[in-house]
Amino acid sequence: MISIGLAGWGDHAKLYKAGIKPQERLKEYSKFFSLVEVDSSYYAIHKDSLYRKWAGDTSGHFSFVVKAYQGMTGHTRQAYSEDDLEVMFRDFRESIGPVIEAGKLKAVLFQYPPWFDCSRHNIAVLRSARKRMEDIPVALEFRHQSWFKPDMMQKTLTFMREEGWIHTVCDEPQVGDGSVPIVEAAVD
Repeated sequence: MISIGLAGWGDHAKLYKAGIKPQERLKEYSKFFSLVEVDSSYYAIHKDSLYRKWAGDTSGHFSFVVKAYQGMTGHTRQAYSEDDLEVMFRDFRESIGPVIEAGKLKAVLFQYPPWFDCSRHNIAVLRSARKRMEDIPVALEFRHQSWFKPDMMQKTLTFMREEGWIHTVCDEPQVGDGSVPIVEAAVD
């Protein structure tokens, strides 16, 4: 089944009738779409009470793709200790618990930055992130072309399949190494 949704529900004013309050937008959004990418989770690890509210505001058929917190994908460019990473991943997993319990989590989207190239070090980073997410479904989005150069494409897809990542692509202009071509392939 194909699900269609947008990145976020707050920035699409034309979807809503006049007078819809911001806190009511997700309920209204879910009348038109069956899926949403939660982008705000990239900027902060939310309280679980917020995810509980969102799960309650949507019908049973609705799903969430929750974007991984920026510290989990290296966007902050900060060097975290192993202990800090353990706490960060644990707090993130716990925060999305209500969406998981409601059966509404499609996946956690790990969108890596344009400087995250195909290297042994970064493969280890991916393996570590996958392990820290335990049995939670995870989707992987690269923003550096090195992962899909002709000599690496099949290796990358095989790695994703073996490690349990969902393959995603970003529809974007093709400009330099910081953009990735659309690779239409299933890895499950």
